[in-house]
Amino acid sequence: MPGKVLTSVLDDIAASTSVVSLAEARRFAERQLRERDQVTELSGVRIFALWDRFERFALAHGVESVSGVTPELAADFVHARTSNRGHPSNATMHLRRAAVRLLFKVLREFRLLERDPTLDLVLPPRSGLAVRPLTDEEVDLCRWAALSSLVATSKPAFWALGEAGASTLEIARVTVADLDVEEGRVWLSGGPRTDARMAPLTNWGAKQLGRRLRSLGCDDPSRLVAFERQVDEHTGRSRAGQVLQAVMGKAGLGAEPDLKPRSVTAWVGSRVLRDTGRIDEAARRLGLRSLDLTAELVGFEWRPVAPEDE
Repeated sequence: MPGKVLTSVLDDIAASTSVVSLAEARRFAERQLRERDQVTELSGVRIFALWDRFERFALAHGVESVSGVTPELAADFVHARTSNRGHPSNATMHLRRAAVRLLFKVLREFRLLERDPTLDLVLPPRSGLAVRPLTDEEVDLCRWAALSSLVATSKPAFWALGEAGASTLEIARVTVADLDVEEGRVWLSGGPRTDARMAPLTNWGAKQLGRRLRSLGCDDPSRLVAFERQVDEHTGRSRAGQVLQAVMGKAGLGAEPDLKPRSVTAWVGSRVLRDTGRIDEAARRLGLRSLDLTAELVGFEWRPVAPEDE
């Protein structure tokens, strides 16, 4: 249920008697993300810290209200020098943009403003990879984009299965019988290049898939989870890829040439690698039989580099 902050902000807007401050809107957006379990613990720390920095940056430029934030101000923040007065790295600029974009996506949903000042803020590709993993902050953006409404459950289900490491083919195969929401896991059937496996769901994914099962209200264990009707595998695989790409597009990441549906899978593998330090664990988690393919997918140089000939 909306809390006191939400009621206060929305009442002010409805009455048009006051300007919503950036500080008040930031606190409201943070509360919404926490209540919806929308961010991971690590990315939440980074995102909220960047929101605080953005608020202070705006105040330093004489902007106190949400409506006063312009595309130019957002761009200046993304390109601002670092604390040691150096130019920000490409990764830093992408992180800043993702954080600010998520803030304004939340505010737009609750009609605290009508436009996203980061919408036309284009940055160079974050990597030279053909496909790169999403960052945690970009996944948070995509989660919000997948939740186009509090009622719809299909699109969040697609994304939740992607967060479990399912390929588009595996997403097209997941049935009601494959899901164990209570235990937070899903059976993935594998494919030509992947092994079948039991995969853990993210906390957010388990919540969305639970919503999906309740909305289906179906006792048929063979019922496909993500789709509104039964589809053949070719159609399902194509549709799954389209939905994942559309979610990234709605999150403002559609112009990134190195972000594709497999970027979600790559994110899963990169998290496993980060947590365990083992490329073989990342391969096992994704059902991949090749360590080389796994390393390529997550952008990891795992083989020792041979010394140059003297």
